[in-house]
Amino acid sequence: MRRQLSRLCQQEEKKLAQLGRQRDEFTRRLQQNRQQHQALSQLIVDYTGQSFGGNAMLWQNASQMAQTLEPMKAKLNQQQALLQQEQLRMEGLWRKQLGRQQGLKWLQGQTLAAELERLARREQAAVDDMAGFYARTKV
Repeated sequence: MRRQLSRLCQQEEKKLAQLGRQRDEFTRRLQQNRQQHQALSQLIVDYTGQSFGGNAMLWQNASQMAQTLEPMKAKLNQQQALLQQEQLRMEGLWRKQLGRQQGLKWLQGQTLAAELERLARREQAAVDDMAGFYARTKV
């Protein structure tokens, strides 16, 4: 029983570690998405905020570039929403697995404590029997 419980604890720890890595990966991807979104937003501001001294061709090129970047920004917004949902889902799975793993660790500790207590009682009973035997033989 104790060996099975130990093996189960190890499996649950592996699952927890795997979910932790996945959770960290989603966090990294979400951070990367935010950085890309921020960079695109800054580019759009840069293109739309420049004055080109009356040069219509430069203004038109900058305007077209800003319009080209807008759909990319919208796609990043969509990806960010999906990544946030997935990150929340992963966080929930990780927390659930953490609870399961901690519960098994607690059970393993309780099982070990109970086994040690049984062994101590058995040993005490043996010592008491031997003491009683020696006490009877001396009388």
